[in-house]
Amino acid sequence: MWAQTTSSSPYSTTGIGEEGGLPEAQYGALGNISGIVIDSTLINTYNPSSYSLMSFGQPLFSVGVATKFSAYTGNTGSFSGKTTGISNFTMAIPIGKYFGIGLGLKPFSRKGYDLSQRSYAYDDSTTFNYKGFGSTNLLFVGLAYSIIKNEKSYLSIGFNLGYLFGSVTNKRSSVFDASGVSGGVDLTTYRLKSLHYSFGASYQRFLDIDKRKQLFISAVYTPKISINSFLDYSLYYAVDVNNELSYVDTISYIDNSKGKIVFPSKQTFGVGYTFTPDTKTSDRTKYQIGVFAEVDLMQWKDYSEKFDGHTPASVFSNTFVSKLGLQYIPNIDVTKKIKGAKYFGKIKYRIGGQYGLLPNMMNGRQLKTTSATIGLGFPFLSQKTNSSLNVSFQYGSNSTGNAADLKETFYSIQFGIIIAPSSYEKWFRKYKLD
Repeated sequence: MWAQTTSSSPYSTTGIGEEGGLPEAQYGALGNISGIVIDSTLINTYNPSSYSLMSFGQPLFSVGVATKFSAYTGNTGSFSGKTTGISNFTMAIPIGKYFGIGLGLKPFSRKGYDLSQRSYAYDDSTTFNYKGFGSTNLLFVGLAYSIIKNEKSYLSIGFNLGYLFGSVTNKRSSVFDASGVSGGVDLTTYRLKSLHYSFGASYQRFLDIDKRKQLFISAVYTPKISINSFLDYSLYYAVDVNNELSYVDTISYIDNSKGKIVFPSKQTFGVGYTFTPDTKTSDRTKYQIGVFAEVDLMQWKDYSEKFDGHTPASVFSNTFVSKLGLQYIPNIDVTKKIKGAKYFGKIKYRIGGQYGLLPNMMNGRQLKTTSATIGLGFPFLSQKTNSSLNVSFQYGSNSTGNAADLKETFYSIQFGIIIAPSSYEKWFRKYKLD
């Protein structure tokens, strides 16, 4: 299933494709913020320190799907594409008061494009076709420990250890139009099998005695890693470039060449603040407003491919992406029946946006990304459970700002479901009396 994750982006032509998967619904609505949003009712696998801050006896299971629709325009024409895939498949389990573990499977990179170009020379023309496909995925397990956990503050650290696997392929063919479908084909495939790890820390503190104001600080660090990789390269003459069985004349061939792909480090820093009003009377609704901000830094200039006889043509630039999210909960007291409080008062309303630089370069200019997001979190109120359905929508663009360069305008929709036992199902709790 995971090898079939699709993509349709010409920006995935370089390297091993676009980094990461599509946003998860609960975070995608907050400007794609990841590390700072730590909530006992959500699974945050981006910041592994969150695993120890879940409600005791309340393990969570999460699965999400997403679809992205893109329209590309440039001086050579326009076309559209669609990306669909599973965004996450994860589980988190609290262990005792101070520990927690997380595990799951999620996309690491994706490649998918289909581009054509025609070149004219004298009385003949040549059609060049470029295709890319495949994906890599990350199977991981994480552990978190709360160094401080009291009524005023929480300090937690954690790590994820994963296994990276999958393959991506670039295919290029050229055909003299006068000769029909015969021509040249070259294939380059990267197969990845390697360990992957990341570290996270989070700090939360109540700023007043009544616990109405809370400060959040987080940091996530993913070191630069050398990914164990294998390269297959072949160059053929084909009777029919669209039929692999017709690749009859092998001009060049490299099989199972072992090497390294150096993947860049990433740092994420976040800060958040939540506020709840001082309700003096019991009939007033207790709402909450949360503001979250985050910055992602990634050293893409460190990316390199090291294989004998292979020189990559890809060149990346370092990235900086800023994100801002706002969450509003009209009624945070889900256990108390407040007069006039309807179900829509317990929905989590989210809005956000992001702006930054992507690693891709076009004609010497770096790609910029801008998007706005919005979404809802629908709690399951039956039997007092932490289960929820989350939906988010994103609209944005990727471009260099130059009209001659390729521009992507996109919108995407994400769905995610989080399943937790009800409060009557006291998982992982010890009974003193039978």
